[in-house]
Amino acid sequence: MDMGQVYSVCLNSMKPDEQGYSGAKLVRLNCTFSNGKTVSFICKYTGMSERIVMKTLTEQKREHTPYSYSNLNETKEMAWFIMQDIQPCEKVPYGSLAWKKQVAGALADIHADNFICTTEMSRLPYADEAYWKHITTQISADHFERQCAKNNAFAAKYAVMLPKIHRCAETFVQNMTEMYRERSSLTVTHGDLQNIYGNHVRCFHGKPMIIDWGFSRYAPFYIDLVDYFTQEDAMLYWGELHRHGFVISKNDFKERFRIVSCYPAFIYMYPALAQYNRGDSTRLDSLLTLLCRD
Repeated sequence: MDMGQVYSVCLNSMKPDEQGYSGAKLVRLNCTFSNGKTVSFICKYTGMSERIVMKTLTEQKREHTPYSYSNLNETKEMAWFIMQDIQPCEKVPYGSLAWKKQVAGALADIHADNFICTTEMSRLPYADEAYWKHITTQISADHFERQCAKNNAFAAKYAVMLPKIHRCAETFVQNMTEMYRERSSLTVTHGDLQNIYGNHVRCFHGKPMIIDWGFSRYAPFYIDLVDYFTQEDAMLYWGELHRHGFVISKNDFKERFRIVSCYPAFIYMYPALAQYNRGDSTRLDSLLTLLCRD
């Protein structure tokens, strides 16, 4: 995008819910260029992993993610980068099979481009055993236990689930560690792809735009599917992946989808507990149901 020199820059407001749960600092800037056009950008203060991912996906020119700029030579620590502002101004066609196919195609493009990548993206952390233990404890079970300890009403209703959570966590870590060691499904993953009513897949000029890559890892691609798609809808992704030449049997795909399907119960435990504390247990109950299916 070449619009000439920057003429002026000013801060623009952000809504509280745009900050998310990660705590990453976000700033919206309105930049006016010498050609007279004003364009909105987002500046984000984040770790090197997200900056690497955004830089690489921009260079791959699939246009499924906001274009961005980051000087990766600045620091390996937290730093600012700038990216396209994708505001939720177009309604997502939630019930449309055509839309789900578009999202499946976008994910397949991103995943296929970056299977076991050896270029710049190789600096992205791998989702090894230690990572899955972190996800199932500090991100989820630990928060659940603290809620039980401080809220008697919550404990009376939900403490019975703690043994089940720990058993499922142990099995999940074992399964994900095995997939990590196989490496056959490892690619760049978003890692926080909420269900279809979430905020990370937006409609932009009629096409899916996937934002907020702060949870990026080299991980099995299934984690980007299991909350957004049902297993039936995920076969759209299976077809798109085959289009890229990655052949997986339907049975293997479905079985691995099933194994990974409890991932949302761990990754979204904290926001579900926050929602519970605001008086709504819907998300928490649905996540706990994932752990009781087997």
